[in-house]
Amino acid sequence: MVAYAKFVGVGATFVIASIGIPAASAAVFNVPAVDAYYTFGANVSSNSDTRLLSDKATVIGFAGLETISFLQFDFSSLPVDAFAAGIRQASLELEHDSALAGTLIPATADRPVSVSIYGITAPFDNVNGNVDDIDYGVDGANAFATTFVGADGIYSWDLTSLVSDLAATSASEVDLTLSGVFGNVNTDDRNSYASFYPVGATAGLAPRLSIQTVPEPSTMLGAAFLFGGLLARRKRHS
Repeated sequence: MVAYAKFVGVGATFVIASIGIPAASAAVFNVPAVDAYYTFGANVSSNSDTRLLSDKATVIGFAGLETISFLQFDFSSLPVDAFAAGIRQASLELEHDSALAGTLIPATADRPVSVSIYGITAPFDNVNGNVDDIDYGVDGANAFATTFVGADGIYSWDLTSLVSDLAATSASEVDLTLSGVFGNVNTDDRNSYASFYPVGATAGLAPRLSIQTVPEPSTMLGAAFLFGGLLARRKRHS
């Protein structure tokens, strides 16, 4: 499986939230996508700033006219030391809103769209598109993760292994593909779309990578002494 990564990037905007006790034991980094677009056939959509789409077109005979979204994340400004102990979990998070489909038929609970995450084998290109650069593998075997998108809400794809591998190489950028080419079932002859909020969205959740780090061993040891001391004090006063 291939995800295009480069080692030189511009600064990223990210949000760090401490979790657990003590506060320094672990952290969650919410890294927003810096760029995204979707294609229909080989054409890059002109309204990618209002929505991102993924459909199941090949299942109903529209081979070559799939609607595919492409996402770019830059985490060159994330503190490398935060990943020294490892990554506990990393996931791509998107919000599906049927209203974003407009005149298209939206994905619903009764008509879900299977959306898989793939890497691309060339630099991110929001002008000409990357339709020919998707690393599908045989029948979609190279998918990093797959999620069925139906009812409105936030959906996630587990990318822990991918992000861990990239962090280990100090890569500053990861480019991903959202494609529904494989894994969909044709319950009727209507082509439905998973429609997501785009980069920079304020009314809904913009595309982001949520990365949770593993607590540092020294901090975990300190936490053990802390809780042990509290327990001992509680026993003495009981």
